[in-house]
Amino acid sequence: MIASLFLLSSCSEIIDNVHQNQEQKNYVSPYMGKWVGTYSGEVSGTLIMNVTKSGGMEVTRTVNSNVEEVYYTSLQGAANGALNPAPSPKGFILYGSLQTKSGSWKIQNWSGNWNVTKQ
Repeated sequence: MIASLFLLSSCSEIIDNVHQNQEQKNYVSPYMGKWVGTYSGEVSGTLIMNVTKSGGMEVTRTVNSNVEEVYYTSLQGAANGALNPAPSPKGFILYGSLQTKSGSWKIQNWSGNWNVTKQ
């Protein structure tokens, strides 16, 4: 009897995991798409943020029409579109949210603000 209860419990966990994996596969970020804007402050330029279906993000940062760097980060959560404040290889960090379409940035001792619109 104990073995059958354990078996039923294990089957239930497996089914729950299958449903959770299927939900993750079907998830589409409400922020998916291309976002274009600018950042300004002690340094200024343009930003292009390409958000994937799962909430991954490719950021292209330019200064004076020259690509400064391309790096990858992600959104922290689906509900508010908060950016994961992971530094780029050169130390550029974006803070903020795609829900508000704005935020702040920092690199070394420089900082400023950014804003984008969805294309």
